[in-house]
Amino acid sequence: MGRLFYKPENAWVGDLIPYYENGTYYGFYLHDPRIRDKEYAEDTTWHLIETKDFVNLDYKGESIARGGIHDANKNAYTGSVIKCEKDGLYHVFYTAYNEDFKLRGKTIQSVMQATGKNLENLETVKDFLFVSDGKQYEEFDWRDPFVFWNDEDQCYYMLLASRVTNRGDLRGGCIALCKSEDLINWTYEKPFYDPKMYITMECPELFKMGEYWYLVFSTFSDQFTTHYRISKNWNGPWEIPDDDVFDTRADYAIKTASDGKRRFAFGWIASKYGNTDFGPWEWGGTMNFHEIIQNSKNGELRIKAIPEVLDYFSKEIELKKETLYNCKMVQAQDGVSVESDTLGALLYPLEGDTFALDMVIKPERYHEFGIALHVDKELETGYFLRMNPKNQLVAWDMWPRGEQGRYQWQIKGDVPYQIETARKLPKAEEYRVHIIKEKDICVVYINDEIVLSTRMYNHKDGYAGIYVVQGDVKLIQYKEKRSE
Repeated sequence: MGRLFYKPENAWVGDLIPYYENGTYYGFYLHDPRIRDKEYAEDTTWHLIETKDFVNLDYKGESIARGGIHDANKNAYTGSVIKCEKDGLYHVFYTAYNEDFKLRGKTIQSVMQATGKNLENLETVKDFLFVSDGKQYEEFDWRDPFVFWNDEDQCYYMLLASRVTNRGDLRGGCIALCKSEDLINWTYEKPFYDPKMYITMECPELFKMGEYWYLVFSTFSDQFTTHYRISKNWNGPWEIPDDDVFDTRADYAIKTASDGKRRFAFGWIASKYGNTDFGPWEWGGTMNFHEIIQNSKNGELRIKAIPEVLDYFSKEIELKKETLYNCKMVQAQDGVSVESDTLGALLYPLEGDTFALDMVIKPERYHEFGIALHVDKELETGYFLRMNPKNQLVAWDMWPRGEQGRYQWQIKGDVPYQIETARKLPKAEEYRVHIIKEKDICVVYINDEIVLSTRMYNHKDGYAGIYVVQGDVKLIQYKEKRSE
């Protein structure tokens, strides 16, 4: 479709609802037209893309229409897909929302259902409307239904992002549980997961890999991110892993799908208002995929680049002569060493904004080191991936960090990096880094363990390479690749 990361024309991608069947991944997504300035997720419908390799995407158009201005489903939001073996139909449960549609005098969120013989033609069941009981669960937060068959309990389970009644505003979020034998009549049960930590836990999902079960949900209170929990049982107790998130703040509402052998993360990289680095993050953005891998010893999940996506950049570019900034470059048998007593950098010319960089970095001695991207020769402007294994921290920084105020010191010197991009950096002797850059989207994979997704609007072209603060860092490999 001309781009590696998909965004519809004149609209944006909201939450994805993935489904797998017979070699094809179905990526339903919330289609946000953003009709009015600074207004998001209004007039939203479900649209569909299909893919087999996460590179070639086939857009199928609208899959679930929204209702009229007086209907409960004026907006169609997140849900899930299940195929019923009894009737052979696909059943889609989705969130319906209309600010003017009220129950007991309150604006509510509700669950509606659409069915179809195939996934490209789904019709809403007009007489199905499932709302909160208003007793155990609040009426407004009643969204993102995830429906699955529980073989042990011999019935269908529905998990929902909800809130327990008579709780505070900031810690009452829970994952509600409802049960059904026929996908029509549902009972209200005790919360499936109630940690008493968040405002809400959006887009819940439950799946199994190997011996472990995983509960996935997204939050916007203590962190704006997607979390996961681990257990040996489908109903818990749930353990918080050391690094319990999939990606940065930019890649939100991640849900997954599997073919039984491999599992993939479906999310969206948020845009920034005004298409500038200094703008606030928005709801909705551009489609993004990762591959999820498991540490079978402790069950922890890691993220790596999908090989087919890396292969999209297949043409290796011959490097032009390097540029040095305040450093000494020493040729070594397995690469080059960059040495500096303060801040130094080894840089290579970089043209355009769509490419892949494949780097292997070995820190020998350092106060700090990292990767420079779209910088100028003097390192006055551009992006810096700051890496510090001592503090187990990696995050993007950018220069300048904001628009300077009237005085020289008004340059956000107290903001050491973009905190919303920070991840825990695993300790290692060397770091294999894949950078995928397409226009204003940048995704960085490190050692097939972590990923950092973000937007980069203000800087293009320039130089890329490595930098070091008071130390010696070896660049073992540096490859620049382009798509054919």
